[in-house]
Amino acid sequence: MKTQREILTGIIEEMSKNLINAEQMLTELDSHIGDADCGIGVRKGFEAVLKIIPELSSMDLANILKKTGFTLAYTIGGTSGAMLGTIFIELGKGLKEKIEPSIYDWVSAVNFSLEGVKRRGGNTKVGDKTMIDALEPAVMSMINSVDTSKDVNIISLMEKALAAAKEGSENTINLTAKKGRASYLGERSKGFKDPGSVIICIMFESAYEYLKKNL
Repeated sequence: MKTQREILTGIIEEMSKNLINAEQMLTELDSHIGDADCGIGVRKGFEAVLKIIPELSSMDLANILKKTGFTLAYTIGGTSGAMLGTIFIELGKGLKEKIEPSIYDWVSAVNFSLEGVKRRGGNTKVGDKTMIDALEPAVMSMINSVDTSKDVNIISLMEKALAAAKEGSENTINLTAKKGRASYLGERSKGFKDPGSVIICIMFESAYEYLKKNL
């Protein structure tokens, strides 16, 4: 049975590889509503994360997440780096140095992270055509899963969260961007999926697939 540290490190490694492989798709999406630099920034950031994977094995869970977040923020730079970095840094803070967090602790930490990212983005909300359109529905799905069942299955919980993230990401196609560079386009930002929301989907999909194979 893998420890939580091994599982978390494995998920981060899987996410990193999948997001590196998504460079072309993210660049294509960003070329419609941004600077077309999203893919390369994300690739550089997660290549840097892959390099620190060996260091993570000696850290506790909170510090694994914080180290990942600071690596992304430092390497990617700009808004994407700030937002992606904040996800991991705030998730680490939300765990409050718990050694063996329960599923409830993890969901609480994920919600803490969501709130931190929304604040960092200038009180971003669903409908602004950002990564929050995928992240918030996924987190709300997780909260609902733990609220309605005493016997929580982590794989089922992640599957529902992934479905909610994908639905939220699809919804960004018909939205007008209200945040970031895409907001300068106004109505012309409609008709294209937000690349940040796609990054969130890949992150949740990576976690779900890893847990399915390793639990």
